[in-house]
Amino acid sequence: MILLLGAAGTGKTRTSRMFPPESVLRADDLRALCAGDPGSQQANSAVWDVLESALTIRLRLGLKTVVDATNSAAAHRARLVAAGRTHGAPVVALLLGPGLSVAQQRNAVRPARRRVPADIVAEQYAQVVAAHPHLDKEGFDHIVFAESLPVLGTALERLAAEEEKNQATADVRRVFGDAAADLFDWDGPGGGPYRTGAFAAAGESLAVRWVDDGDPFDHRFEARVSCPTEWCPGPAWTPVRSMADLAAAHRNTPHDETECERCDT
Repeated sequence: MILLLGAAGTGKTRTSRMFPPESVLRADDLRALCAGDPGSQQANSAVWDVLESALTIRLRLGLKTVVDATNSAAAHRARLVAAGRTHGAPVVALLLGPGLSVAQQRNAVRPARRRVPADIVAEQYAQVVAAHPHLDKEGFDHIVFAESLPVLGTALERLAAEEEKNQATADVRRVFGDAAADLFDWDGPGGGPYRTGAFAAAGESLAVRWVDDGDPFDHRFEARVSCPTEWCPGPAWTPVRSMADLAAAHRNTPHDETECERCDT
Protein backbone atom coordinates (compact mmCIF):
# COMPACT_ATOMS: atom_id res chain seq x y z
CA MET A 1 0.00 0.00 0.00
CA ILE A 2 1.47 3.32 -1.10
CA LEU A 3 0.27 6.57 0.45
CA LEU A 4 1.14 9.79 -1.39
CA LEU A 5 1.88 12.56 1.10
CA GLY A 6 1.84 16.17 -0.01
CA ALA A 7 -0.13 19.38 0.11
CA ALA A 8 -2.40 20.41 -2.75
CA GLY A 9 -0.24 21.46 -5.71
CA THR A 10 2.80 19.32 -4.89
CA GLY A 11 2.27 16.97 -7.86
CA LYS A 12 0.56 13.93 -6.34
CA THR A 13 -1.68 13.18 -9.31
CA ARG A 14 1.20 13.52 -11.80
CA THR A 15 3.30 11.18 -9.66
CA SER A 16 0.44 8.67 -9.50
CA ARG A 17 0.57 8.38 -13.31
CA MET A 18 3.55 6.05 -12.93
CA PHE A 19 1.16 3.42 -11.58
CA PRO A 20 -1.56 1.59 -13.54
CA PRO A 21 -4.77 3.66 -13.20
CA GLU A 22 -6.76 0.71 -11.82
CA SER A 23 -4.39 0.57 -8.83
CA VAL A 24 -4.92 4.23 -7.80
CA LEU A 25 -7.62 5.37 -5.38
CA ARG A 26 -7.82 9.11 -6.02
CA ALA A 27 -9.70 11.28 -3.53
CA ASP A 28 -10.64 13.84 -6.23
CA ASP A 29 -12.16 11.10 -8.42
CA LEU A 30 -14.22 9.88 -5.47
CA ARG A 31 -15.39 13.44 -4.74
CA ALA A 32 -16.58 13.63 -8.34
CA LEU A 33 -18.33 10.27 -7.90
CA CYS A 34 -19.97 11.14 -4.58
CA ALA A 35 -20.62 14.87 -4.99
CA GLY A 36 -20.44 15.48 -8.75
CA ASP A 37 -17.43 17.78 -8.30
CA PRO A 38 -13.77 16.75 -7.82
CA GLY A 39 -13.15 19.89 -5.78
CA SER A 40 -16.13 19.58 -3.45
CA GLN A 41 -15.29 19.47 0.25
CA GLN A 42 -18.91 18.93 1.30
CA ALA A 43 -18.79 15.14 0.99
CA ASN A 44 -15.38 14.52 2.54
CA SER A 45 -16.72 12.15 5.18
CA ALA A 46 -18.48 10.03 2.55
CA VAL A 47 -15.44 10.19 0.28
CA TRP A 48 -13.18 8.76 2.98
CA ASP A 49 -15.72 6.04 3.76
CA VAL A 50 -15.76 5.02 0.09
CA LEU A 51 -11.98 5.21 -0.19
CA GLU A 52 -11.40 3.09 2.91
CA SER A 53 -13.97 0.52 1.78
CA ALA A 54 -12.33 0.19 -1.64
CA LEU A 55 -8.89 0.05 -0.04
CA THR A 56 -9.97 -2.75 2.32
CA ILE A 57 -11.33 -4.81 -0.58
CA ARG A 58 -8.14 -4.38 -2.62
CA LEU A 59 -5.90 -5.22 0.33
CA ARG A 60 -7.99 -8.29 1.09
CA LEU A 61 -7.39 -9.40 -2.51
CA GLY A 62 -3.66 -8.74 -2.20
CA LEU A 63 -3.64 -5.95 -4.81
CA LYS A 64 -1.08 -3.17 -4.83
CA THR A 65 -2.94 0.05 -4.09
CA VAL A 66 -1.92 3.72 -4.27
CA VAL A 67 -3.87 6.33 -2.28
CA ASP A 68 -3.71 9.71 -4.01
CA ALA A 69 -4.77 12.20 -1.35
CA THR A 70 -2.96 14.80 0.75
CA ASN A 71 -2.80 12.30 3.65
CA SER A 72 -1.55 15.21 5.74
CA ALA A 73 -3.83 14.52 8.72
CA ALA A 74 -2.32 12.05 11.20
CA ALA A 75 -5.75 10.56 11.98
CA HIS A 76 -6.36 9.68 8.31
CA ARG A 77 -2.90 8.17 7.96
CA ALA A 78 -3.40 6.08 11.08
CA ARG A 79 -6.61 4.54 9.72
CA LEU A 80 -5.00 3.73 6.37
CA VAL A 81 -1.84 2.30 7.92
CA ALA A 82 -3.97 0.16 10.24
CA ALA A 83 -5.83 -1.23 7.22
CA GLY A 84 -2.54 -2.13 5.58
CA ARG A 85 -1.25 -3.80 8.75
CA THR A 86 -4.48 -5.76 9.20
CA HIS A 87 -4.06 -7.31 5.76
CA GLY A 88 -0.30 -7.84 5.97
CA ALA A 89 0.56 -5.31 3.26
CA PRO A 90 3.88 -3.43 3.26
CA VAL A 91 3.09 0.24 3.79
CA VAL A 92 5.02 2.93 1.91
CA ALA A 93 4.96 6.70 2.39
CA LEU A 94 5.73 8.45 -0.91
CA LEU A 95 6.48 12.09 -0.12
CA LEU A 96 6.22 14.94 -2.61
CA GLY A 97 9.11 17.36 -2.28
CA PRO A 98 8.24 20.69 -3.98
CA GLY A 99 8.36 23.64 -1.59
CA LEU A 100 5.36 25.56 -0.33
CA SER A 101 5.85 28.41 -2.83
CA VAL A 102 5.71 25.94 -5.74
CA ALA A 103 2.59 24.30 -4.32
CA GLN A 104 0.90 27.70 -3.88
CA GLN A 105 1.79 28.79 -7.42
CA ARG A 106 0.42 25.57 -8.95
CA ASN A 107 -2.70 25.73 -6.81
CA ALA A 108 -3.34 29.37 -7.74
CA VAL A 109 -3.66 28.58 -11.47
CA ARG A 110 -6.04 25.65 -11.01
CA PRO A 111 -9.67 26.01 -12.13
CA ALA A 112 -11.71 27.75 -9.44
CA ARG A 113 -13.63 24.64 -8.39
CA ARG A 114 -10.38 22.70 -7.80
CA ARG A 115 -8.47 25.52 -6.12
CA VAL A 116 -7.76 25.01 -2.43
CA PRO A 117 -7.65 28.12 -0.18
CA ALA A 118 -4.03 29.24 0.28
CA ASP A 119 -4.19 28.96 4.06
CA ILE A 120 -5.33 25.32 3.76
CA VAL A 121 -2.42 24.55 1.42
CA ALA A 122 -0.03 26.08 3.95
CA GLU A 123 -1.59 24.05 6.75
CA GLN A 124 -1.35 20.80 4.75
CA TYR A 125 2.28 21.53 3.90
CA ALA A 126 3.16 22.23 7.54
CA GLN A 127 1.47 18.99 8.64
CA VAL A 128 3.46 16.90 6.16
CA VAL A 129 6.77 18.58 7.08
CA ALA A 130 6.08 18.01 10.78
CA ALA A 131 5.10 14.38 10.20
CA HIS A 132 8.09 13.42 8.05
CA PRO A 133 10.62 12.68 10.86
CA HIS A 134 8.10 10.47 12.69
CA LEU A 135 6.57 8.42 9.87
CA ASP A 136 8.54 5.32 10.82
CA LYS A 137 6.90 5.45 14.24
CA GLU A 138 3.48 5.57 12.53
CA GLY A 139 4.05 2.11 11.10
CA PHE A 140 5.39 2.83 7.61
CA ASP A 141 7.80 0.22 6.29
CA HIS A 142 9.43 2.54 3.76
CA ILE A 143 9.62 6.33 3.40
CA VAL A 144 10.55 7.52 -0.09
CA PHE A 145 10.75 10.91 -1.78
CA ALA A 146 9.10 10.89 -5.20
CA GLU A 147 12.01 12.93 -6.57
CA SER A 148 14.31 9.93 -5.97
CA LEU A 149 12.26 7.74 -8.35
CA PRO A 150 12.14 7.64 -12.18
CA VAL A 151 8.55 8.93 -12.11
CA LEU A 152 8.41 10.53 -15.56
CA GLY A 153 10.21 7.69 -17.32
CA THR A 154 8.02 5.06 -15.69
CA ALA A 155 4.86 7.01 -16.52
CA LEU A 156 5.89 7.47 -20.16
CA GLU A 157 6.78 3.78 -20.56
CA ARG A 158 3.43 2.75 -19.10
CA LEU A 159 1.51 5.20 -21.28
CA ALA A 160 3.44 4.03 -24.35
CA ALA A 161 2.39 0.44 -23.63
CA GLU A 162 -1.24 1.58 -23.24
CA GLU A 163 -1.00 3.55 -26.48
CA GLU A 164 0.21 0.45 -28.32
CA LYS A 165 -2.68 -1.55 -26.87
CA ASN A 166 -5.15 1.13 -27.96
CA GLN A 167 -3.61 1.61 -31.40
CA ALA A 168 -6.45 -0.30 -33.07
CA THR A 169 -8.87 2.49 -32.17
CA ALA A 170 -6.34 5.34 -32.20
CA ASP A 171 -8.06 7.18 -35.05
CA VAL A 172 -11.46 6.83 -33.35
CA ARG A 173 -10.05 8.18 -30.08
CA ARG A 174 -8.27 11.04 -31.83
CA VAL A 175 -11.41 12.21 -33.65
CA PHE A 176 -14.20 11.33 -31.22
CA GLY A 177 -12.55 10.79 -27.82
CA ASP A 178 -12.06 7.88 -25.42
CA ALA A 179 -15.69 7.57 -24.35
CA ALA A 180 -16.88 7.18 -27.95
CA ALA A 181 -14.15 4.62 -28.64
CA ASP A 182 -15.65 2.41 -25.93
CA LEU A 183 -18.75 2.13 -28.19
CA PHE A 184 -16.77 1.22 -31.30
CA ASP A 185 -15.52 -1.96 -33.01
CA TRP A 186 -13.90 -2.52 -36.39
CA ASP A 187 -15.49 -5.14 -38.67
CA GLY A 188 -12.13 -6.66 -39.58
CA PRO A 189 -8.51 -5.87 -40.42
CA GLY A 190 -9.46 -3.69 -43.36
CA GLY A 191 -7.70 -3.14 -46.68
CA GLY A 192 -7.97 -0.84 -49.65
CA PRO A 193 -9.21 2.72 -49.33
CA TYR A 194 -11.95 1.89 -46.79
CA ARG A 195 -12.04 0.20 -43.40
CA THR A 196 -15.50 -0.30 -41.90
CA GLY A 197 -16.72 -0.51 -38.33
CA ALA A 198 -19.64 0.56 -36.19
CA PHE A 199 -20.63 2.40 -33.04
CA ALA A 200 -23.11 0.14 -31.27
CA ALA A 201 -25.01 -0.17 -27.99
CA ALA A 202 -28.17 -1.96 -26.83
CA GLY A 203 -29.25 -3.13 -30.27
CA GLU A 204 -28.63 0.17 -32.08
CA SER A 205 -25.70 0.74 -34.39
CA LEU A 206 -24.23 3.36 -36.69
CA ALA A 207 -21.95 2.05 -39.46
CA VAL A 208 -18.89 4.13 -40.27
CA ARG A 209 -15.87 3.79 -42.49
CA TRP A 210 -12.35 5.22 -42.37
CA VAL A 211 -11.39 6.66 -45.75
CA ASP A 212 -7.74 6.49 -46.75
CA ASP A 213 -7.54 6.89 -50.52
CA GLY A 214 -3.89 7.85 -50.62
CA ASP A 215 -4.30 11.58 -50.02
CA PRO A 216 -2.32 12.31 -46.81
CA PHE A 217 -4.41 15.45 -46.19
CA ASP A 218 -7.82 13.83 -46.58
CA HIS A 219 -8.11 10.92 -44.14
CA ARG A 220 -11.58 10.99 -42.63
CA PHE A 221 -14.47 9.09 -41.09
CA GLU A 222 -17.81 8.80 -42.86
CA ALA A 223 -21.09 7.45 -41.47
CA ARG A 224 -23.67 5.47 -43.44
CA VAL A 225 -27.00 7.28 -43.80
CA SER A 226 -30.03 7.23 -46.09
CA CYS A 227 -29.68 8.98 -49.43
CA PRO A 228 -30.91 12.60 -49.23
CA THR A 229 -32.87 11.89 -52.43
CA GLU A 230 -36.19 10.34 -51.36
CA TRP A 231 -36.50 7.99 -54.35
CA CYS A 232 -33.02 6.42 -53.92
CA PRO A 233 -32.46 3.72 -51.27
CA GLY A 234 -28.75 4.51 -50.99
CA PRO A 235 -26.62 3.81 -49.09
CA ALA A 236 -25.00 7.20 -48.73
CA TRP A 237 -21.99 8.32 -46.70
CA THR A 238 -21.67 11.58 -44.79
CA PRO A 239 -18.47 13.03 -43.31
CA VAL A 240 -18.29 12.82 -39.50
CA ARG A 241 -15.63 14.95 -37.84
CA SER A 242 -17.04 15.28 -34.33
CA MET A 243 -19.48 13.79 -31.84
CA ALA A 244 -22.08 16.28 -33.06
CA ASP A 245 -21.67 14.91 -36.60
CA LEU A 246 -22.08 11.34 -35.31
CA ALA A 247 -25.25 12.27 -33.43
CA ALA A 248 -26.64 13.99 -36.54
CA ALA A 249 -25.85 10.94 -38.68
CA HIS A 250 -27.62 8.70 -36.17
CA ARG A 251 -30.68 10.99 -36.42
CA ASN A 252 -30.35 10.63 -40.21
CA THR A 253 -29.85 14.36 -40.67
CA PRO A 254 -26.62 14.12 -42.69
CA HIS A 255 -24.10 16.76 -43.67
CA ASP A 256 -24.45 18.69 -46.93
CA GLU A 257 -21.41 16.84 -48.29
CA THR A 258 -23.21 13.47 -48.20
CA GLU A 259 -22.55 11.29 -51.23
CA CYS A 260 -24.73 8.37 -52.31
CA GLU A 261 -23.15 5.22 -53.70
CA ARG A 262 -25.99 4.83 -56.23
CA CYS A 263 -27.40 8.09 -57.53
CA ASP A 264 -24.16 10.12 -57.14
CA THR A 265 -22.32 7.42 -59.07
